[in-house]
Amino acid sequence: MKRSLKRIIQSMAVIFAVYMLMGISAFAADKDTVVALGADLNASQRATVLSLMGMTEEDLTKCTVITVTNADEHQFLDGYIDSSVIGTKALTSVKMTKAAAGSGITVTTQNVNYCTTGMYRNALLTAGVEDRDVLVVAPTPVSGTAGLIGAVKAYEASTGTVIKSEVLDGALDEMITTGELTEQIENANSEDVEALIAWLKNMIATGKLDTSDENSIRSTIAEGEKQFGVTLTDEEKQQIVDLLKKLDALGLNGTYLIGQAENLYKQYGSDVVNQAQDVINEAVGNAVSQATKSFFSSIKDSFTGFFTGLFGR
Repeated sequence: MKRSLKRIIQSMAVIFAVYMLMGISAFAADKDTVVALGADLNASQRATVLSLMGMTEEDLTKCTVITVTNADEHQFLDGYIDSSVIGTKALTSVKMTKAAAGSGITVTTQNVNYCTTGMYRNALLTAGVEDRDVLVVAPTPVSGTAGLIGAVKAYEASTGTVIKSEVLDGALDEMITTGELTEQIENANSEDVEALIAWLKNMIATGKLDTSDENSIRSTIAEGEKQFGVTLTDEEKQQIVDLLKKLDALGLNGTYLIGQAENLYKQYGSDVVNQAQDVINEAVGNAVSQATKSFFSSIKDSFTGFFTGLFGR
């Protein structure tokens, strides 16, 4: 009996160690559904928002509910959008639901006429959000830029973590820069621009782009123009240079690559995801001990098998 108890304790210790290695607390709060409501919704607008979310007031009582204020919007958006455009009322709302581990981020919008689902998704990945179904809605058509703030606040409430303001700022910069480039570039759609930015982030994450060398950045951007069929002006290239420097300062890693690899592969082929192995190798190389390296090596083998099966390579 004592020996069995000892084995149970040893097993529990191993499980706990694995949780710690993966950066997960077994005791962290994690709510399945969080709703972030615009603080200035009137009764009619609130009813519209809930209807678009497929929810009732009774459903709302079973969720974690938070609010996004106009002050929140101005705090993070004033640096990118004229304050008159942001306005004086917070109406954009978000429903975020926990998804299965490894499923990535799925975004759906209603009454959002500027931010695309891809813009939200890439920006949320930059912010560190993982495995969530996200619905961004408004009672009437809006740009939706405030939706990212609501989504990040919902994720914080869901996981009990705090996303640093500079990380949210970088994600907002990425989202808005992507939107501006989509509007500015002739003969390019939002998917092309979103994929270009994601590919450039991948080059940073895998160490193939040194953002301290501006010539290297610009030559890589030129390579991306050819790969994604996008033609940029000097001013647009400078926008991307500035964005990449900011994102690099956040310490990008390869996590986002796993989350978006399938979508990029379907549109642009295997070249976009060839560097997944590099990301995994880097994680193994940065492990702090031989035991940790062994642990990550097993994860690497699993991911390699996953990509081989997924893409038939």
